[in-house]
Amino acid sequence: MAKPVPLDPQQQWLVQIAQHRDKLAFAELFRHYAPRLLNHARQHFSSDALAEEMVQETLTKVWLKAHLYHRDKGQVSTWLFTIARNVRFDMLRRQRARPEQLCADEIYLDLESEADAHSDNERLDRPIIEQQLKHYCAQLPPGQRQVVQLIYFDDRSQQEVADALGIPLGTVKSRLRLALAKIRELIDDTH
Repeated sequence: MAKPVPLDPQQQWLVQIAQHRDKLAFAELFRHYAPRLLNHARQHFSSDALAEEMVQETLTKVWLKAHLYHRDKGQVSTWLFTIARNVRFDMLRRQRARPEQLCADEIYLDLESEADAHSDNERLDRPIIEQQLKHYCAQLPPGQRQVVQLIYFDDRSQQEVADALGIPLGTVKSRLRLALAKIRELIDDTH
């Protein structure tokens, strides 16, 4: 009778994640694969932000779907890069569905044009614009509001926000993107 082949460290990490939701095993897997996945993602996206988002989504799926890995069907790296490929395709489909990427400058421009339309002065009053933006931010979910507050009112970088909140950079970017889309919607509703 043949002895079972022992698991390699990467397979052990996945087993620990799947069976015990082991955060240390996930941290090891992340340290090992995140740089490789990021290099791979950078070959397919011109933006570092999109490449980082792809890595974030891939590793989130690994955390959620570790129980689906079967070592008899392939190596861990093959399984991870297959997930990465699927995430990349999903991201490209989403980009095609909404080709315009919303940025904060657009929201400030909308608020400034709104201030121009309602003001006798040609000069914009920045505190009024910030007050309007704070009004819209108050209507955001807490996580999104916190990210917008730290980035636009406390003048922190996205990485500083991620570090301060103890969340991944990709989560900060996602919350910011959702917040800006919601603020845009709120501005459009008031016109």
